[in-house]
Amino acid sequence: MKSHVVIGADVGGSHITSAAVDLHSGKIIAGSSYKQKVNAAAAPDEIITCWANAIKASMTASEGAIEAIGIAMPGPFDYPNGISYISGLAKYESLYGLNVGELLKEELKFPGEIYFENDASCFGIGESWQGEGAGFKRVVVATLGTGLGGAFVINCEAQKSGAGVPEDGYLFKLPYKQGIAEDYISSRWLIETFNAETGNQVAEVKEINELALTGNIAAQQLFSEMGTMLGEVLAPWLTAFDAQCLVVGGNVRKAHPFFLPSVKNVFETNHVNTGVYISTKGEESAIVGAAYLCRQFFVPKTTTVK
Repeated sequence: MKSHVVIGADVGGSHITSAAVDLHSGKIIAGSSYKQKVNAAAAPDEIITCWANAIKASMTASEGAIEAIGIAMPGPFDYPNGISYISGLAKYESLYGLNVGELLKEELKFPGEIYFENDASCFGIGESWQGEGAGFKRVVVATLGTGLGGAFVINCEAQKSGAGVPEDGYLFKLPYKQGIAEDYISSRWLIETFNAETGNQVAEVKEINELALTGNIAAQQLFSEMGTMLGEVLAPWLTAFDAQCLVVGGNVRKAHPFFLPSVKNVFETNHVNTGVYISTKGEESAIVGAAYLCRQFFVPKTTTVK
């Protein structure tokens, strides 16, 4: 009989976090979470070994045999075939053109299946299954970090096309102002704009948020401006997708007291009735969403999972 405990892993730009997840409950097995730093500029062997070490640690702490692994992976990436096409992003460039899935199987000596999906999509699946989106059929997530991630989810399945879904389900490349959405809705924009307007030299959004919390008007207004832009980008898509729930994730979400009112103002003006929620689970949702990918290993494709 197959065990329904699988590994979910989230690959970030500087670390990997993995955990064993029970597919029956959707819960992470206590004591199985493992986070390890990764040198994203390293050679392929070093990166793969580092990822494998984290996954092995979670396997060791899991209950029962592991037959499938799900990985939340940044793009560009050929998710069905496990091949990386990351280039020009100052991370994991040495993996370009390599079959990451096969390399991991070899390093792990793992005979089971490894599934890959976009990291924002995994976050959306996790939030829809066990997070703020649980109980809603149609969920949109926006992840605010170095860039702008997004996913459109129906019944815990990420949508890459269809009515109300942008190309590949991505938000970052939607046309906006003089460029694309990510040019304005990202930590990069926040940091560059704040430094240019104030003469400061902050290096992280966390510093801007700390200033906003102490009453710094420039910091508060900057977050408010970003909130307006986020609302303008999302409003037509939420309506077209008939979204019941919007979940905001990513590290910038921690500044939501300063940008969420602007988002809601734009939605009210545009008669968008989608409920707005801030993720409380963060990376855990990406891990759980990655584990959810493994359900296809246990359930025949002809069977619909409710």
